[in-house]
Amino acid sequence: MTTSKRSNRLLWAALAAALLGIGIFALNDWLHSQELKTPTRELPSYGAIPPFVLTTQDSMSFGLQQLNGKIWVADLIFTNCAGTCPMLSTRMAAIQESLSKIGTDVQLVSISVDPNNDTPEVLKAYAKHYHADPKRWTFLTGKVATIYTVAKNGFHLTLDSAHADIHEPITHSERLVLVDKTGNIRGYYNGTEEDSQSKLLTDIGDLIRGEKK
Repeated sequence: MTTSKRSNRLLWAALAAALLGIGIFALNDWLHSQELKTPTRELPSYGAIPPFVLTTQDSMSFGLQQLNGKIWVADLIFTNCAGTCPMLSTRMAAIQESLSKIGTDVQLVSISVDPNNDTPEVLKAYAKHYHADPKRWTFLTGKVATIYTVAKNGFHLTLDSAHADIHEPITHSERLVLVDKTGNIRGYYNGTEEDSQSKLLTDIGDLIRGEKK
């Protein structure tokens, strides 16, 4: 690994750690405020996710069928990413922490865009690094064609390996995607922005409360 690449990884790791501390404090405050709220708006719908089947970090088949009836949040990452992936995964870890406090069945799904490297074993180690609860946060790998189809045609996210650089050899979207219980996309959030967590969790709260009306 080159000195510049190592420095880049250390910088992102430091930023991610700082964001996690700030994020958990802010999200705990958000949780308290949400208890007093009622649904404020109907979230827009951006289309349905088509059926797909990939493989989990535990080498199990997993796809849209396993997510039916659940609210879920997805992102695109890969384990060798020296760019934004550590920040995205740290963001998801903070969201997992907050969701666990209110006992919801909201699921988190991280899809590797580098399946040739990110085997189930590699993803399992990556998941452990971010303290992922396997009952709540699933990491997926699979065939390249399937992943590109799901990412680009299903989630409508950017994914491209043609314009790679040394720090991020696969260009992919930094967005987190909120999907409702029927498989419809209900929101996009820039995972590198400081207020993305609170926006996402506010919308999750509206979806949950909307179901109870």
